[in-house]
Amino acid sequence: MLTLYGLPPEQFTAARNQIAKTLRDAGDTRGSESIRALRKPTIAAWLANRLVRTAPDQIAELTEFGEDLREAHRRGDRIRLKVLTPGRHELVDRLVQIAKANAADDGRSITVSTAERLAATLDAALVDPGAAQMLRSGRLSSGLRHVGFGVVDETGAPVPITGAMRDRPTPTATAGKTSPRKSGPKKKAPGVRTRKLPQDELLRRQRAELQERLREVEADYEAAENERAAAESELDANEHHIADMQTAIERLTDELEQARRELRQAQSRTRKLERALTHAARFAAAARRRRDAQHQRLDAFNA
Repeated sequence: MLTLYGLPPEQFTAARNQIAKTLRDAGDTRGSESIRALRKPTIAAWLANRLVRTAPDQIAELTEFGEDLREAHRRGDRIRLKVLTPGRHELVDRLVQIAKANAADDGRSITVSTAERLAATLDAALVDPGAAQMLRSGRLSSGLRHVGFGVVDETGAPVPITGAMRDRPTPTATAGKTSPRKSGPKKKAPGVRTRKLPQDELLRRQRAELQERLREVEADYEAAENERAAAESELDANEHHIADMQTAIERLTDELEQARRELRQAQSRTRKLERALTHAARFAAAARRRRDAQHQRLDAFNA
């Protein structure tokens, strides 16, 4: 089965059906049905499966990098995540380029959407151990995807929103430095609480604006991600439908060819039977003439 998923996409269905037929002829009906139920991989899945076979060291590097990334995420190590995130994208891009080069060697061109689905599959293996295991199996039938870690900026680096807000300097950070302090017991200057209130209010409003903007961005992202996921799901479903139709066509083609062979055999037997009938009819006619002649001679003798 592992060899089956290493074949070019156009050879998958025929090879699968042949294996299923061999098992069926051997009496293994259950095994035959399980093989025939295997779905033809999408192009993105096939590219990922091929990387497992042609670039095992890079795939191992990907999964090991994913373990480091997940560990940094579990610890909440923002510094480590900031260091790892660029490497994450570089590693995925490098594997996509390897896949494109492999395809080009076979005279194939990879579309932008297919490259994106391959990148999403590799990225899923980085952040999810289950996806990594599926990738390493080399038997994907469809691309993988994931939502991601927390909030990221346009470069994909993590953005610690709370820390950014905490570290932001306030416009009135030096407001208290108005005059040298006098010696003697400390006294609260009149109006100090009044001056802090505008600062607190400004920070509160800025925090509220940032949170509102974050909610808007998250809503936009969720809507865009849902739309992308729906489009990907529709595309995968269509590709699987095409694969199912190809399987049905191949099965019907095999049945048609078998029917044609049986028809040719029946037609050949019909011609043989027709020749045998003609010969038998001639023999019967000759025998009938001899019989009639003998009756005539007997009648003449009796007369």
